Amino acid sequence: MSVVVVDPGMTSTNLGDQIISDAVHREFVTPLSSSTDVEVIPMHGPLSDASRDALRAADEVVVCGTNLLSNHMRFRTSWEWDRADIELAKGKLTVFGAGWWQYQVGSIDPVSARWMKAMSGGRTWGVRDAYSAKRLAAAGVASAHISCPTLWRVREQPLPSTQKRIIATFTDYNQDPLADRRLMDLLEARYEVLYWPQGPGDRRYIESISPTTPTFIDASLAAFDHELKQPDTAYVGLRLHGGIRALQFGVPSLILSIDNRAREISKSVGLTAPSRHAFRDIEQALDGQPPVSIGLPTDAISSWTKNWNLA
Repeated sequence: MSVVVVDPGMTSTNLGDQIISDAVHREFVTPLSSSTDVEVIPMHGPLSDASRDALRAADEVVVCGTNLLSNHMRFRTSWEWDRADIELAKGKLTVFGAGWWQYQVGSIDPVSARWMKAMSGGRTWGVRDAYSAKRLAAAGVASAHISCPTLWRVREQPLPSTQKRIIATFTDYNQDPLADRRLMDLLEARYEVLYWPQGPGDRRYIESISPTTPTFIDASLAAFDHELKQPDTAYVGLRLHGGIRALQFGVPSLILSIDNRAREISKSVGLTAPSRHAFRDIEQALDGQPPVSIGLPTDAISSWTKNWNLA
């Protein structure tokens, strides 16, 4: 059997995609490669001829960790490939750790529902939250909530409290200068703050709302990891996977919800992720709260991985 894995981290300018990619390789690609011919191709950007050939030859195609799903996926999708390239995965497709594009009113349109079922390779689609699983089930697409693979080895969420250093993230794609400046002022008053630009526009946005000259960590995952390992460090930020990366290192982390991704993962596994507008909740979370247990859907994860012979 040959499997093509569509990797969100390859060629992406968002370092959060590299965090997802790291988990995809650890939890899926590496164990699968021991018994299966696996080829990894990029999710972002136009496909090369070699990637098209790999899709044509593959028995199965697994798309990993993106905001891929939506009510009108047949007509509008965050998948950057040409429609003809997407169709190369028809009858072979499984998703792993993907989720809904954003909150949407109503159900999946009938054409998109039929298209999703035609694209499916017959395996259960593993999605990152219960919201996405419920919407797929309503459309007749076999799915299971298996959370995001970045969380599979995380058992608890320690929250920031007495640490001296905070690594903070903000995002340029969902800006709220008033709320973000208020958060920035709170953090600067309590901690030594380092800013990590996870996305390509984050640094410019942070500079635009900061009253002083911010101190930045280099825009690389290696630099972020290095700073997370330093003593007396915690994380507070709007970047979901930056916060999950901190949890992977056992670093206290408070992720703030700005869209459905953090909000629905929070509901699904018990992650503490208040809205960036819930200022009292943010202050309370920073005042020495006990660690939060992460309730992963372990039975669903076990069933999904066994179906791929990963266990």
